[in-house]
Amino acid sequence: MITDTTPTWVRYSQTALPWLLPALLLFSRAIADLTVLLTGILFLIWSFQRHDWLWARKPWFRLSLLLWAYLLLVNLPLSVDPSDSLLYAITFMRWPLFAAALAYWLLTSRDRQKHFLIALLFTSLFIVLDTGWQYVTGVDWFGIPIAPENRLTGPFRNPVAGIMMVRVEFILLLALAVFSSLQSTYRQVLFIVGILLSFLLLIFITGERMAFMLCVSASLMVLLGVALQYPARQKLVVLGGLLLILIIIALMFLLPEISQRMVFSTVEKLQNFRESDYGQVFRGAFEVWQHYPWFGSGLHSYQAVCNELAVMANTPLECTHPHNLYLHIGAETGIVGVSLFCLMVLAIFHQALMSLWRQKSWLLLTISSAILLLSFWPLIGGISLLNNWVAALVWLGVGWALTVDLQHSSAEHSA
Repeated sequence: MITDTTPTWVRYSQTALPWLLPALLLFSRAIADLTVLLTGILFLIWSFQRHDWLWARKPWFRLSLLLWAYLLLVNLPLSVDPSDSLLYAITFMRWPLFAAALAYWLLTSRDRQKHFLIALLFTSLFIVLDTGWQYVTGVDWFGIPIAPENRLTGPFRNPVAGIMMVRVEFILLLALAVFSSLQSTYRQVLFIVGILLSFLLLIFITGERMAFMLCVSASLMVLLGVALQYPARQKLVVLGGLLLILIIIALMFLLPEISQRMVFSTVEKLQNFRESDYGQVFRGAFEVWQHYPWFGSGLHSYQAVCNELAVMANTPLECTHPHNLYLHIGAETGIVGVSLFCLMVLAIFHQALMSLWRQKSWLLLTISSAILLLSFWPLIGGISLLNNWVAALVWLGVGWALTVDLQHSSAEHSA
């Protein structure tokens, strides 16, 4: 008989963390980063005590180790400022490790999955109500005012409520696979439509264009999954899709100022993308990349290099970040770095989705796909995914997608 030598405090953490993670990851940048790091350390202790390293042999994780080795051994020495890049290169591995900890340690129990989703639901409800209060009164419950251009902040102080919520919205839909009370087709369809419409309304009033486009696109993908999973309920799904469209049209008429920013200005930007702020920022990022094509300028160096090269000098914009994940990684890690990153992402997609595809589990397949595409779709613009706050939610989604795969792979092998 093998004695479990895992320290008691590690086992207690395994029980407590699912309840705490939503609040720890959503409300504070520093706390989110610390939580990710601590979770990874606890997972390593757990793996060491149990001599269980099978998770480290997964192709996606091996590729993340290869990318990490490249960052430390090649990209860092060639950085324009190695002392500044050092911390970011060393700590990159905390993100894949956090996803592995979720899939192969924290969320292996159905009860812990339920605890996390319940906590996430109540945390999201608090943010929704706080943001709604800010929309009605002009300030949220903590006295935070609406940001410029009437963009809502909720409890975040910055106008990121929409993009933060769209990253957890589709994780909530995984409750369909966890709670027995949601196993009937009718309840599943009602739950999905209710969640999608609620978050659509919230994200629309926040004034965040990219979050709204992502929400609409991912919602349509999930509705397609429902239609494929339940052909007999296709009329109900079509009705849900029409309701989604009608609500968007109604919001455009009822909230013309927000509609101007969310819909009409978005169409205008797309029509004149090259000269838009996004187009100018993207061109600036590509220009920085061209100066360091193969190995990049080093992690956390983009802003300094952008200013040094004065690539935004002829625009009214400042050098902040490229507003695109792949341009950002390309500029800072070069063709080699972005290639390794893309291989890792493709391996994550393969690991997370193939068992669902083989089993024709269309609904969970589209939900997991939506979770991953919200973070890794190449055309996404907006807040940097290398930011530690957003990255925590990105890798939270990766962890959940891998968790779903793990359960379905086990069911497939036991069948």
